Amino acid sequence: MTFLTRCVATLLASLGIGLGGTASAATLTYGFDTFGDGTSLSTQYAGLTFSHASVLKAGISLNELAFPPRSGDGVLFDDGGPIEIGLGALAHSVSVYVTYLEGLTLSAYDSNNNLLSSATAAYLVNVADGSGDPGSSPNELLTVSSADGLIARIVVASSAGGGSLTLDDLTIAGAAAAVPEPGTLPLLLAGLGAACWRRYRRPLRP
Repeated sequence: MTFLTRCVATLLASLGIGLGGTASAATLTYGFDTFGDGTSLSTQYAGLTFSHASVLKAGISLNELAFPPRSGDGVLFDDGGPIEIGLGALAHSVSVYVTYLEGLTLSAYDSNNNLLSSATAAYLVNVADGSGDPGSSPNELLTVSSADGLIARIVVASSAGGGSLTLDDLTIAGAAAAVPEPGTLPLLLAGLGAACWRRYRRPLRP
């Protein structure tokens, strides 16, 4: 690899663009541990909008013998209906750890409300207090995905009236940084190449 190619590759990497593809997708996990018991979530997290979602804390309102948190001491519960989460930025995949009393379905929708993907829980009941279905365990992992990175909203549904599930460690894998349009990429590379050439030709200072 020539000096010029190395220089351009370095500058592109600093912009989050690879010579052979896109940048890695960003992944964020939300544990709900920083909120007080009983907090109704709406827009407290930047880029996320919650409906029918309130926080329960271990040692306070949460019955952790049946609904243990997967991490920390906070979980979400379906307060009055299925939990809905709107995403400010489109995502490739969304994962949740769920404990439930009446079966459960995780569904992903695009910005036009078209169903993209769904995942159904393996049991009808998976609580930890001994009343769960044989072979079940709490905090079952469910994931929905979109190869095109079009997930705009998810719904976590058990009982239609709510009060039937807890959710922990919501993980969202966002869309990768976009590569410039083909028509603009040569211009970008030409400008970066010129910058690198000037750097290469500049005399070394003592």
